[in-house]
Amino acid sequence: MRIYDRDFRYLLVNLVPQHRLSPDLRRDVDRALRSGDAAVLRRESVRALEELCEATYFERTGVRADDGTVVVEYRKRGGRFQLSVALPRSEWDDLGDEPRAPEIVLSGEEERAEAPIPWVSAHRPRTVAPPTPTPAPAPAAAVLLPDIIRSFTIADRSTPVWERLEALLESLERWLGFTAARLDLIEDTLIGGGGPGRRVHVVPEGDLRAHDALAHAIESGTRRIVERRHPADLAPGSPETWSFLGVAPIFALGSIVGALSVNYPEGSSHDAMDANLDLASGVVRQAIEFNHHFESLTSIDALTGVYNRQFFDRQMPVEIERAMRSGSALSMLVLDLDDFKRINDELGHKKGDEALVAVAEIIRKNLRKVDLAFRYGGEEIVILLPGTPEFEAVHTAERLRRVIQQHRGFRDARGAPREITVSVGVAVYPDTAKSADELFVQADEAMYRAKQRGKNQVVLYSGG
Repeated sequence: MRIYDRDFRYLLVNLVPQHRLSPDLRRDVDRALRSGDAAVLRRESVRALEELCEATYFERTGVRADDGTVVVEYRKRGGRFQLSVALPRSEWDDLGDEPRAPEIVLSGEEERAEAPIPWVSAHRPRTVAPPTPTPAPAPAAAVLLPDIIRSFTIADRSTPVWERLEALLESLERWLGFTAARLDLIEDTLIGGGGPGRRVHVVPEGDLRAHDALAHAIESGTRRIVERRHPADLAPGSPETWSFLGVAPIFALGSIVGALSVNYPEGSSHDAMDANLDLASGVVRQAIEFNHHFESLTSIDALTGVYNRQFFDRQMPVEIERAMRSGSALSMLVLDLDDFKRINDELGHKKGDEALVAVAEIIRKNLRKVDLAFRYGGEEIVILLPGTPEFEAVHTAERLRRVIQQHRGFRDARGAPREITVSVGVAVYPDTAKSADELFVQADEAMYRAKQRGKNQVVLYSGG
């Protein structure tokens, strides 16, 4: 996908992690974003990318010059996207005082005359083209991505998605001139859950619809701009002032997932307010959808459709912290298919996969929306039950065991139904376990006790 001059703003806002830049460069980038000047945005984009190369966040993979234009290619280290930035040769030369001046490789097959490049030391001459007339402005940047918005989701995998949404809203405020922006997301919209934030809030759907303006926008399915008196507690005799609030429902993943609310500066035109709200809500919607799709690709086990071990390792500390903060219980079930080796040996590994898929499907259909199931390894599945005390956890485990045993959809090679059973261990934080590691060890130990006691049963960890 090709991005032109105006999209250097998007590059700086969403591809460049500004918190990783030096303070001086961060201020220059901020001024460039406020100015909106294409040449300034282009210069600060290249400066930022060069500095991030020094910090090993990006790496420069190539530089070439042709007919007065320099094209510099960068790649995110350990990531899945690359940038190809084109700019006039004169601008690139002006960056000669920047660190790590790169080699320029000329395009074309003709041999060119040699001459030193001003910002390259004398002992490293490079081949350059003879002077040519300044060409018409070239495309300022080409970002080689399946979709530009998707880069927001993979720009920094170490940062939780709700923090990345915070940064996106902050950028939208600066980019579109909002005095404030707030995103209310319905619980469990984000894979892995949301967190506290100044701009991003996770709320029950009922709370979202309780706000009159938001409820009307959701019901109508359209954005809405309302005028309101401000502030509410005006001093007697002071003149009334008014401000505008824009609200837009966010429909993503086939349903309502939240709402965006923005405040406009005094004197904004109605057309500008309408256009900016439409643009902002579209960016937020795409960011949520692409994040969801990308997280699904990297977090879902390809065979069973439940979460994978990698996501378990990321999510487990989040769930422990949430339980600690709320003072509620977090229960874990460790579930293992009984006699799985015999199924593989007698029926073949393909049938073994079918049995595992059938169990995972039953689990997904019989859990709450807030519960999380992971394929931990082999035929072992781990289930997290947030806010679930011991009694309810054992009841859930027993219900799953019973439904799996009653399933008649798994058949042997002759088409005859074959029973599947599971052994389940249960442990509860903070009743017996005081950490994430203890919780898993205890639930796993309880599962092995179930195996030792004859399989096809549930055992609650009780110590000893």
